[in-house]
Amino acid sequence: MTQPLVYVDAPATTPYKFGLFSAAAVVDPADQREFQAGVEWEPLCVDAPAPTSVAAASDPDRVAMALPDGVPSVQAGVIRLYAGLTGRSTARPDLLERARRALGAVEQQSLEHYVWTGEAGNDAYLADADTEVLAGAAAVPLEEGVGLLEAHIGDRAGVLGALWAPRWTGGWFASKALARIEGPRLVAPLGNPIVFAQTTGVGAGGAAPAAGEAWLYATGPVMVRRSAVFLPKLAEALDRTDNEVFAVAERFYTVGWSCAVAAVKVKLPGVPA
Repeated sequence: MTQPLVYVDAPATTPYKFGLFSAAAVVDPADQREFQAGVEWEPLCVDAPAPTSVAAASDPDRVAMALPDGVPSVQAGVIRLYAGLTGRSTARPDLLERARRALGAVEQQSLEHYVWTGEAGNDAYLADADTEVLAGAAAVPLEEGVGLLEAHIGDRAGVLGALWAPRWTGGWFASKALARIEGPRLVAPLGNPIVFAQTTGVGAGGAAPAAGEAWLYATGPVMVRRSAVFLPKLAEALDRTDNEVFAVAERFYTVGWSCAVAAVKVKLPGVPA
């Protein structure tokens, strides 16, 4: 007679770290109407250095001030994620809760992928063909690329933004001392939080990096807004023809950033030229 398996608890888990949610302002709004069409906001953006007038204010021939026309607007569309499972045991009332936990475990890295590549159909994404590419698309050393991106944020936003790097480059950042821990964040030398993203890592226009190279991005301040988690009631999830439970959790998100977005291609340390 075979000894039956002993049921034990799953191993304890540690939440996903140093991803999008650590670098962004994450908002769970009470009003859910925004997740029908998306959101927009008016960022306060600057261009450095600010212009100066060398003529006296009383000089009738002084050059007119050059000011931007109107207030900029940022828009972020809706990304809809779902996770779950099916099961044939109606004696398992925890199936819906398992679906909720599954969505919570995958939402952050899923958003990173879609916001990087644009595969969710959202208008604002990093690898857009219109994204500004720094250094003339030439591959620069990793530390130079990080410096260019942090300078770009300072020029265009005037406040801390975010750096975005493929998750697999984390070791390279550590080897060059380009990231340090500040609270729940990993930040670059000048304090911009780094999103170490789960992504294919494509460059502007969708170009894949060559061997030994990687694409990095910089944006202004990032905001993630999340809806409530939608779950069916157990009676609604049960298909009585075969007693199968269709347990699915859904959640809607908007992800966007203010002021700046740019890309740079870097040569990874230790990779021969």
